[in-house]
Amino acid sequence: RRLAPEGPEVRRAPPLDTDEGRAERGERRGRRLALGEAAACAAAAAFAAAAAPPKARAYGLGKAPPPPPKIFGMEIGGQAKTKSFNLEKARALGEARREERAEEEQPGELVELPSGIKYREIDVGTTGPAIEAGSVVGVRYIVYRLSSGAYFKYSSGGKPVFLWSLGYGNEGEDDVGDLYTFTLGEMGDLPRAVPPAMVGMRKGGRRRVLVPPQLGWSSDTVRPRPKTFGAKRRLAQHRDEPLLFEAEVVAVYPPGSDEAARALSQAIEVSRRESSFRLPLPKPLTGEGSVAAPAQ
Repeated sequence: RRLAPEGPEVRRAPPLDTDEGRAERGERRGRRLALGEAAACAAAAAFAAAAAPPKARAYGLGKAPPPPPKIFGMEIGGQAKTKSFNLEKARALGEARREERAEEEQPGELVELPSGIKYREIDVGTTGPAIEAGSVVGVRYIVYRLSSGAYFKYSSGGKPVFLWSLGYGNEGEDDVGDLYTFTLGEMGDLPRAVPPAMVGMRKGGRRRVLVPPQLGWSSDTVRPRPKTFGAKRRLAQHRDEPLLFEAEVVAVYPPGSDEAARALSQAIEVSRRESSFRLPLPKPLTGEGSVAAPAQ
């Protein structure tokens, strides 16, 4: 007879109808519940870890990684961001910027004399006697021409374009501190539009005068004149256009006598008819729909 090999004793489950069987069955059920709860907790932890945002481990604690690159405003892997557009707000910002630019290009308050002469009060002088007919005056000055944006009215004109100057060292000239000295009212010392606009100025004052062509450098005897060849050519090209004469008063000396003041006061008087001038409109377009310049 063959003998059974020796090994661990096989334990048989007790019958279920006994107290020992019922106890073992309850123990098995408890073990199954414990294993189920552990598996559920492990699954919940894995799901939370997958749903949480990735940590910036490579950039240190508390430091986020750089944003993803963008192509034409769209994040790679994302959607393009739409921007809202407010037409009224954009129009208001444009108007405010236009006003700021106009103030930068044409500073100072616009003043119009009864004769029609216009000037801008850039700086008000407060030192020394006021300029009157016959006063001997020393000024630094700059002459400009009006850009194309100044066709319709001087008050909203475009940026002035430099022609020539004296006393500021522009264009490499060694004239810093030099003055142009004249007697207010002396015929030919200034364009005819300038003396009426300078009456009342004091040392330190600065005004920018609009000089119409008929009251400007209408002849070669009108001073001041440019010194450089380039400035002379510019004046010859634009002498028939409205120009700007900006004068900064450095010295004022009272007139010498009553007779001189009376004679010179007649020279600085400009009638309304002589100063009547309107800036020209742009050149009319060719073909249909062209705009003709109004009669002066």
